[in-house]
Amino acid sequence: MKNKQILSLVLIFLVLNGINLFAEQNNSKSVTKRFAMMVGADNGGKDRVQLRYAVSDAKSISKVFEEIGGVAPEDRILLENPDPTTFFLEMGRLKEKINRSKKEYSRIEVVFYYSGHSDEDHIFLGNEKVSYKDFRETINRMDADVRIAILDSCASAAFARIKGGKKRLPFLLDTAYNMKGYAFMTSSSSDEVSQESDRIKGSFFTHYLVSGLRGAADMTQDGRVTLSEAYHFAFNETLAQTEKTMSGPQHPYYNIQMTGTGDVVMTDIRQGSVLLIINRNISGKIFIHDQEDVLVVELTKPSGREIELGLEEGIYRIINIREGNVYESEIVLQKGDSFELNPDNLAKTDKKYTTPRGDVEFQSRREALLRGRVKSHFFGLIGTKTTSVYGEQAFLLGGSIGFTFNRSFSVGIAAYARAAAGMGALELDVDFDPGKPAYGGVIFEYSFAPHRKIYLKAGALFGSGNSWGKGFFIFEPEIDVVVNLSSFVRIVGGLSMPFLNKKNYGLENPILSIGFQFGK
Repeated sequence: MKNKQILSLVLIFLVLNGINLFAEQNNSKSVTKRFAMMVGADNGGKDRVQLRYAVSDAKSISKVFEEIGGVAPEDRILLENPDPTTFFLEMGRLKEKINRSKKEYSRIEVVFYYSGHSDEDHIFLGNEKVSYKDFRETINRMDADVRIAILDSCASAAFARIKGGKKRLPFLLDTAYNMKGYAFMTSSSSDEVSQESDRIKGSFFTHYLVSGLRGAADMTQDGRVTLSEAYHFAFNETLAQTEKTMSGPQHPYYNIQMTGTGDVVMTDIRQGSVLLIINRNISGKIFIHDQEDVLVVELTKPSGREIELGLEEGIYRIINIREGNVYESEIVLQKGDSFELNPDNLAKTDKKYTTPRGDVEFQSRREALLRGRVKSHFFGLIGTKTTSVYGEQAFLLGGSIGFTFNRSFSVGIAAYARAAAGMGALELDVDFDPGKPAYGGVIFEYSFAPHRKIYLKAGALFGSGNSWGKGFFIFEPEIDVVVNLSSFVRIVGGLSMPFLNKKNYGLENPILSIGFQFGK
């Protein structure tokens, strides 16, 4: 009897252990594995202009998928300016990794991204070409449940239409997630150019695709961005920002061949290092810059809708333009935290935050036009200088007037004379008596970043003066610190070093100055 009980316990143990093993295998097979290959090619050969941001765009996309796109570092391949041999070699390595993973995972997804030059039939890798046909066939040979290819290059829609593919309606949004097949997304139609922008330091399409993947495209507010949400956000923003460029409007395009229900989730916003929540009461255009002043997210936010963005930890500068006013905030985001941006966090600023549109060629033409339309503003300054005159401390009273061009370069005239004490008050003495010098002349100044609250200004005075009844020439370089009290009034304090063509005329180095400047 005792043996039968022991045998029964052993059988129960084996059955339970078998169930556990089966469950573990089933669990491992139920996990999705995602791979990614990102290619940036600035060099399109000797007959094509060198791109500026193709490689950096590939890095931006790669970073997003590693942070919130479910791609582990060891499952991501980033190629910078590869040749075709390296390109296909890495594609082969990726195919082998996918084949090995099929035994462990029930679902495999792979994402391809290319940024660079292309035409109606090829992508360009340096001086060599890779045909769309070869590129697409290599992708199709990948034994993955979902294959997504994103091309940010000219005339790239021809890639998506090979073999008779046609444009379809967006994916159905459903709680089920069993879509299988492929999706090809391109930055432009088959007869359009894809454009870069110096303002965003990247291509329009990739910039808005990244913004969308980080959360700006999450229309359902479920914390996830699907392929169709990302595409529609990138399409609308790219088209809006290229309608007035020299190269004309750019229409992103996609083609899908999918079966099943649901939509492919591209990013999970809440998996990022930091979650930035933009309060529902904030509206208008929003620009988010990182600590290196790179524009990482750009979106137009409607009032009444809360938006969540998945970002890296760090310091961010946020600009909000609404109802003709500019608001700004600087925030620190720490890993593992969430931060809600409220209207109270944004301070109104006088800074003019411009958003020029266009590609590199358009920007250079625009800048040339602006140089031909120089804006000038009148300014006036009342101030005092303190120095040593014949070994005694003395004050020089005076000021300057002139014009400032394009907010930075100023030209004017200035004059100063020693103030003498009399009747208990300071009075201006310009009798040119011994020990009471006066001088003036033409001034030239240049302001560095005058839109900031505090900035530097450098300049010099060229002129002449009189002391001991005799004339002298003077050259006086000066460096100033300027504090903007408002858009019209500022405090100027500085240090100058006068150089005279003759000695013993009273003025000694250095001279300290302070004053109030008026003017826009």
